[in-house]
Amino acid sequence: MAKINLEELKAIQRKIIRMLKNKRKYMGAHTETIHLKNCVPKHLRGEKIVEEAISDLFKKEILINKKSTGQDHCSLNISKLKEINEI
Repeated sequence: MAKINLEELKAIQRKIIRMLKNKRKYMGAHTETIHLKNCVPKHLRGEKIVEEAISDLFKKEILINKKSTGQDHCSLNISKLKEINEI
């Protein structure tokens, strides 16, 4: 089992949050969860670290999950804006 580099994990989380902030995906506005991988480099898209970064954001409740049209959608949690800006 490979160890996960925390600096790389945080960098991926910053890219995901930056993409969602730029697209203004807060609360009511949401995007498909699989589209979160589009902001990371292509060589990392299938890697476990990307999945870990996304699941960690859900655990911290920075991302909110919404079931829509049978697909998993997510958006940024506005009640966690302080934590979002820290990342």
